[in-house]
Amino acid sequence: MELEALLLGLEPMTAAAIGIGALVLAPVVGAIDSMTGNQLTETSRNAAKTGLIWAFEAFDKVQSSVAETSESFQDLVAEAKAERKSSSNGSAEVAPREVTVG
Repeated sequence: MELEALLLGLEPMTAAAIGIGALVLAPVVGAIDSMTGNQLTETSRNAAKTGLIWAFEAFDKVQSSVAETSESFQDLVAEAKAERKSSSNGSAEVAPREVTVG
C-alpha cells in the first residue's frame, strides 16, 4: 500500500518509466528464477503489471486534464471574441480629443 501511495503522486512519465523498468527487469528476474523458484517470477510479473496499470491510469488522467484545459481555453477565446464583437457593434464611435501636455 505504501508503494501505491508513493506512485500516485508521481507524474505520468515517471510512472510509465517505472512500469517499463519493471518490464525490462523481468528477464533478469527470470534468470535468477531458476535459483529461487517460481515465486520471484510471479512477484515481478505482478509488479510489472501493476506498474503498467498505474502508467495507463496516469496517461488517462493527463489526457483528460489536457482535454478539459483545451475546452476551457476555447470557451475563453469564444467569450473574448463575442465581447470584442459586441463592444465594437454596440458603441458609437468616439471622436478623438485634443490633450495638452505640459
